[in-house]
Amino acid sequence: MDSIELSHLKDLRLFFEQYPAKTYLVAVSGGLDSMLLCKLMLQLQLPIEVMHVNYGLRGEESELDQAHVLAFCEQNQIPLHLKRCMLEQQLVEHGGNLQAEARRIRYEFFDEIRNQKEGGYICTAHHADDQIETFWLQLARGAGMKGLAGMRNNNQYVLRPLLQLSREQLSSLAKSLHITYRQDSSNSNTKYRRNLWRHVLIPFLSAQLPQIKSSVQVIQKQFQQEIEAQQLKLEQAKQQFEKTKSISLIEISQLSAYQFVEFFKSAQVPPHIITRVSDLFKAKNGKYLTWNDATTNLSLFLVKNQISIQLFHSKVFDWDFEIQPITSYTKNAIDQTKIIGLPFFRMANADDKIKVKGMNGSKRVMQILKEKGIPLPLRTQQLVLCDEEKILAIPGILINKLILAKIDDTKLWSLKMYKKS
Repeated sequence: MDSIELSHLKDLRLFFEQYPAKTYLVAVSGGLDSMLLCKLMLQLQLPIEVMHVNYGLRGEESELDQAHVLAFCEQNQIPLHLKRCMLEQQLVEHGGNLQAEARRIRYEFFDEIRNQKEGGYICTAHHADDQIETFWLQLARGAGMKGLAGMRNNNQYVLRPLLQLSREQLSSLAKSLHITYRQDSSNSNTKYRRNLWRHVLIPFLSAQLPQIKSSVQVIQKQFQQEIEAQQLKLEQAKQQFEKTKSISLIEISQLSAYQFVEFFKSAQVPPHIITRVSDLFKAKNGKYLTWNDATTNLSLFLVKNQISIQLFHSKVFDWDFEIQPITSYTKNAIDQTKIIGLPFFRMANADDKIKVKGMNGSKRVMQILKEKGIPLPLRTQQLVLCDEEKILAIPGILINKLILAKIDDTKLWSLKMYKKS
């Protein structure tokens, strides 16, 4: 073993010492990069298992890839996890982008295996040239700082031990270690965007600007450092929004451009809506942006509500209620004797009114919903709890003051309303 191999092994050993695990699950296609990673991890005597996906896209080639990985695992007594699928047939039946669907299938399989291994890591053989390709692909898609920053060598449970090495370095190392591997013929097909960048565009740019690869690496490193610095505040904002579905305009204004985009992306807001969120700052109360969720087919709304922006969706919940005796007075305690007949839920309508504590007369339910920031399309889907004569309550918002108990009443009840689904 020469000094270069020893140097790489030393660096690799130091890397894995930062992420100790009972099992390292190595994603192996049969190609040079992943076969080399397996060999290096074996030399470090790490506890590895191999995961391989056969998409059935290249007929006999795909079968030979699988056979090569299987033979390697048998020779080295490595457990193998195999997934087979007919991706082309799935795309014909259900549509979708080939590379995106392959990635989804791959990582769902990896996650499934990882979940069976307590404290396990997924290891991939991404390298420095993959990182540069990712930069240009993301730039062409109009990605923000997070996309341009590229991959990290550790991302929660995914490790990328070779990320600092170039394709040329890996090829040299594989040659010195006599690594046998499979060539994927589809990697030369420039109809795939990554291959176009790999074989045509990046070589052209590098020929014209020899320092461009190192410049990209500098940019990615700076972006990654900036992301790390901003992540804590972003996570706090995301956690709060997850609980309340609301964020104040002041909090939004204090987010950096990166945090702003990532915050709304985490709330599943599509890019074309994110670019318009700032329009709500100067909008009238109740103005909203809306879109349809492709997965659930629900309509979602970002609504300007006084000094905040709230998220609503069009899912109609089934509600239920309980009326139970209580021993002490609370501000929402009710007098059950003022309820006529058996309460029931129905949709609110434009003529509905309700008595509001602290006000003389009645107030329209629709006006109350408007003041609460509920967008117009959702107000007619609002359920109200009624008896035979009146509105008893707007669930989660208001109880009719006509049924509220007085502080000196001796018999008190609580009215609890909750979503069934």
